[in-house]
Order: sequence, then structure tokens, then C-alpha cells
Amino acid sequence: MRLLALARKEVLLLLRDPHALAVLFIMPTLFLLLMAGAMSSYLRDEPPALRLVLEIPQPSSASEFFQHALANQLPGSSLASDSHEPLPRIQLDANFADTLLDTPHQGPNLNYPAQIDSQSRQRLRSAVTIALAQTRLLAYMEDSGVVSPDLPLEQRLELARQRTHSQISELQLLSGGDLSGRANATQLSVPAWLIFGMFFVVLPMAGGFQREQQSGTLLRLRCLGLNLGTLVLSKLLPYLAINLLQFVLLLGIGVYGLPLLGLPALSLPGSAVAYPLLAISIALATCSLGLLLAALGRSSEQALLLGGGINILLAAIGGIMVPKSVMPAAMAQLAEISPMSWALDAFLTLLVGHGSLADIAPYCARLLLFAALCGMAGLLLFTRRVQRTQWTTHY
Repeated sequence: MRLLALARKEVLLLLRDPHALAVLFIMPTLFLLLMAGAMSSYLRDEPPALRLVLEIPQPSSASEFFQHALANQLPGSSLASDSHEPLPRIQLDANFADTLLDTPHQGPNLNYPAQIDSQSRQRLRSAVTIALAQTRLLAYMEDSGVVSPDLPLEQRLELARQRTHSQISELQLLSGGDLSGRANATQLSVPAWLIFGMFFVVLPMAGGFQREQQSGTLLRLRCLGLNLGTLVLSKLLPYLAINLLQFVLLLGIGVYGLPLLGLPALSLPGSAVAYPLLAISIALATCSLGLLLAALGRSSEQALLLGGGINILLAAIGGIMVPKSVMPAAMAQLAEISPMSWALDAFLTLLVGHGSLADIAPYCARLLLFAALCGMAGLLLFTRRVQRTQWTTHY
């Protein structure tokens, strides 16, 4: 009964603190929506369309086929015959059709403006290579009589595609690699700001403890002979429940709310058991850290600065604010010390890598170990603070 009464007291104190509720629920929701929208055009599954110039000095059936094959490799892109704008240019030789069967073969010339990035250059180079290989294959098949030149263009293109297409089996080794580079805006933003919001539970935890000590409430509870384990548990359980509520609500926004804004909905693949395990692991880590910071702070101001500063630092190096896929190698290695990075990697393993419970087990183990270490240190310091609390204690 005492445990329930004390836990109820913590919940009532939190409900009467609108600033704490805003930090725990409104702030991560706004961050989630804003960042998902801001990154929607940057992190997407399909590459952006290109605008190109294809120069054909001597039109022929071969150059026409090459143009269609190239357009097939660059869906959504536009191929112009000429332009005054600084666009990538593909220049065919005047005798393009007559040299297709030459060995060695001299392909088209590619000219890039200075502002074209290396990824677009590589993509264009690959597309031209495949389209040219299909064109040369068709020329060989027509020369050998396998394909009639009188067939419609679409049929000849389909025959060339069939003979240059291979089924490639892809397997993802989930124990290594960076999945954030393959995540879309929704898959990266929702778990990142969900984790960030869950870790901010340390602020109301630490602030509430300081207020109880300064008001004398902690001393009254001590005079009642209350077991310290019960007191600690009464502070942990409500915030554990709040963390789990944050987890469910923010995932729900990702699944049902983002489509209302025209953004991709979050799908939740993988084992149904993996998500509750991950939620519990993150919640235990955040609440244990909150207990430690509550015991370390000597005033509400100290607790606020310490909790907020540590949270922002862990988020900055942990891939929450900046994806690890765009970090330098040294920063990506530094990110491995952040528990937020472990939680985000576990999320991406489920969402992007379609991982199983076994795949996220190492990340959950790290979070639980972090929770155990912070919890033991916090319990020790908390016990000392309570035992030393006196009527004249006002720090």
C-alpha cells in the first residue's frame, strides 16, 4: 500500500507540472514531425531524377534504342537534345551505329558541370554503361540473326533487358554495418526523437527529488521509517510507465500521424516481442540515469543543467541529431559510447534491417548493463543523501 501511495504521489506531482509534461510529450512530438518533414527529401529510398543532354550527331535505330535504354535506367529523368543550362551531357559519335561491334569499343563521352555531385556522376556512369551494353548486345543479336531488326522498339528493348538481367540475392548481416544510411526520413526521425524524448525523463525525476529534499518532504518520509528500497521503487515505477507510454504514443504518431501530413508511414516489421523488449530496455536505462542524476544534483538548477546537458551531449554524439552515416569515421566510433546510439541501432535493425529478437539482443544487453551500473550508483548515492538529510539541509 505504501508503494502504491508513494507512486500515486509521484504521478500527481508530474501531472501538476505542465513544463515536465511538455518536455516529455510535446517536445519529442514536435521534433518528430518537424524533422521527418525536413528530411523527407534528403533521406528517401529512390534517387532523385536527373536532367541530361543527349547529343546524337547522326540519328539511327541504334541511337534511338540507346536513348530508350538509358531512359529506362534513369526513371523520371529528362533527356533533352540540347540546352543552354549547365547539365550533364552524353555525346555519341557520328558513327555510333557502325562501331557497336568493335573490340575494343569506344563509348560515348560524358561531360559533367562542376556542380554535379559525385553520387549523380556515378549513377549516370552506371546507367550509360548498362544502356550501352544492351545496345551492343542487340546489335550482336541482329547481326547474328537472333533478333529481327523489324521488331518494334519495345520488344527489342525487352529482349535486351531479359538477356542482361540477373537475379541477385541480397543478405543483410545485421551484426555490423550502418543501417542509418539506408533509412528513410520516417525510419530515422521517429526512433531518434522517441529515444531523445524518453531520455528527458531524467529532468522531472531529478527536479522532483530536489524539491522534496528542499521542502522537507524527504525528511518526513525518513522519519516514518520508510524502507529506502520502497522509496526508490516508488520514484522509478511511475517514470517507467511514462517512458512506455511515450514509446507507444510516438510510434503511433509515426504509423498513423505522419501519413496525414503526406509523409511515409512507419511500418513495424520483425518480431512483435522485440519492440516491448526494446522499450523496457530503454526505459530502464533512462530511469536509472535519472536516479543517478537526482542523487548527484545539489539543487534543482544543478539537476536541470546536468540532466539537460548530458541528454543533449548523448544525442549529439549518438546519431540522434546528425545521422551516423554522414559522420566522419572518428565521430562514428565515438558514437558507440552513447546509450542513445545503442537504442537507435536496435531500432534501425528492426525497422530497416527487418531484424529479429536475436539481432537486437546485443543492443538491449548494453542498455540493461548501463541501467544496472547507473542504478547501483544512483541507489548508493540516493541512500547516502537520504540518510544525511536534516532539518537544516537546504542545498
